[in-house]
Amino acid sequence: MKLAQAFNSKWFYRLIALFFAILLFLYVTSEKGNTTRNGDTDSVTNGLVSNKTVTISVPLKLNIDSDKYFVTGYPENVKVRLSGPSALVTTAKNTEDFEVYANLNNLKLGKHTVTLKSSGISSELTSKIIPKRIKIKISKRKTKKMAVQVRYDTNKIASNYAAGSTSVSQKYVTVTGAAKDINNIDKVVADVNLPHNTDSSYSKSVTLQALDENGKVLNVVISPTNVTATVPIYSATYSKKVAINLVSGGDGVSGMSYSFSSSTQNVTIQGTKQALSKISKLNVPVFVTGITSSTTENVNVTSSLNGITSISPATISVKVTVTENNSSSSSTESASSSTNKTTSTSSVSSSQVDGSDKTSSSSSNDISTSTTTSASSSSEKNNTDN
Repeated sequence: MKLAQAFNSKWFYRLIALFFAILLFLYVTSEKGNTTRNGDTDSVTNGLVSNKTVTISVPLKLNIDSDKYFVTGYPENVKVRLSGPSALVTTAKNTEDFEVYANLNNLKLGKHTVTLKSSGISSELTSKIIPKRIKIKISKRKTKKMAVQVRYDTNKIASNYAAGSTSVSQKYVTVTGAAKDINNIDKVVADVNLPHNTDSSYSKSVTLQALDENGKVLNVVISPTNVTATVPIYSATYSKKVAINLVSGGDGVSGMSYSFSSSTQNVTIQGTKQALSKISKLNVPVFVTGITSSTTENVNVTSSLNGITSISPATISVKVTVTENNSSSSSTESASSSTNKTTSTSSVSSSQVDGSDKTSSSSSNDISTSTTTSASSSSEKNNTDN
């Protein structure tokens, strides 16, 4: 009876209501938690599929028979703009497992505008090549082997010093390019930028250039691209007196014979010890081109040998005697003979002492040297130095 009264009391219903209220609260709280967790997952999922855009620089590949053809005008690298899912874009950027190429296989020689294409890019990504089109020129390919020449500014060498014979780590290089450009190559040079007032040997790794006869740089490929060039620098305070040898230069007038004489028999040269040791006499060419009558010429005395800094006197007076060949057998025999040289009796000895001139001569200063040559024979063209 008491139990029945308890179930029917207000407190019993209040406790039941409280119990269900607590259950309802726990249920609602649990659902919120689930909703929050589900929201976090969606956020991660949205992060994986979010879009991203990057621009990548990649090398340009040319599809062509490179053994037969040479292509110019194209950029080495092009840009690719990728857009799409962030993960795929990041992967493509890091791996660069795609390529951009220009298909030139079906093109003829000459200039063309071609459209660039790509391969290996995921279909889920959007790509744009920059630039989309390029201008190129296809030429026949040619390869040539050439010697390397070293160039430098002699004005940067310190006073009383001179350069010796230069050297390079690679004497000959291979030059490849369009046949027209290869045919126009005049020389391959290694330009060495000497420091101001250089007074010791200098070595430098320099980039080679192929030049035409006007000094224009040609668009060719040189292998190797760089060489080490060495410019030896020596003290140029040594001097030496040597005899001069007047020789015919240029082409004389047909039927004319030429003879040379000068009151100057010796000159004093100054330079490096190494250079002076190579000279025992100095050939001085007298150019007779266009000379038809006897005359006196001022002739420059020079030497192309590395390490020679000065020659004194630098200019000498030479008498050129011109005679017309006769038709007689004696004249013909004289004209067809080799050059005859007649020197006044003199005894000249030359010896080199460091920094001083020890040359002496038993003859007077006005002893003349004469050389006779005939224009009807082969023109005598000697090197300026022995």
